Amino acid sequence: MKITINLSPAASIRDRYALSWALPATLVGLAVLILLCRSSVQEYHGYLENRNNLAGLQKRAEDLKGQEAIIRSKLGQPAFHDVIGRAKFVNNLIDQRQLSVTELTARIAGLLPESAHLTGLALTSPKKPGDDYMVRMGITAKGEDAVETFINDLEDSPDFQDVSIINQGFQEESSQGQQVSLICTARYLPGADITTEKPSAEEPTTNHKPNR
Repeated sequence: MKITINLSPAASIRDRYALSWALPATLVGLAVLILLCRSSVQEYHGYLENRNNLAGLQKRAEDLKGQEAIIRSKLGQPAFHDVIGRAKFVNNLIDQRQLSVTELTARIAGLLPESAHLTGLALTSPKKPGDDYMVRMGITAKGEDAVETFINDLEDSPDFQDVSIINQGFQEESSQGQQVSLICTARYLPGADITTEKPSAEEPTTNHKPNR
């Protein structure tokens, strides 16, 4: 008679449950580990790329500083002093050509005789870069002498060129005498020193006669 005795304890429900989920949990953990490794590798590659880009920018900045130093040393040579002076002169001229309506009115008023008054002022902007402003002025004066003085002083002023009379009229006033009205145009060249403009006395001249 043969008797077989099994001394191992019987597996519990918990043990059987743990064994059944061990393999799937291991696979899931392995997949998560792979994803983390891939993410780390990508981040490392991104870090290397950014580091290389930063190194390139730093080298470019150093190259530019070197070029700047070379240019500064060249500009410091006597041969370039004249070029720098000319560039500053041109920049000053550009700055002086900035339009100021207040300055324009002051310059015109400085050319008017005491018996003349500014009655109208219109300004036309340049149609393209490099062109000048066009000014249309209307004045009223007591007599032709004041009008002629104003026109002559306007033509002699460095601020205005190509003065042209487009309309002139006369009106008799019993209390104030003859009133002369005038409309003229001119090219405005801003930038001249207003202190250098000295309008002539209110006396008739012989070099210009306004059109009637």
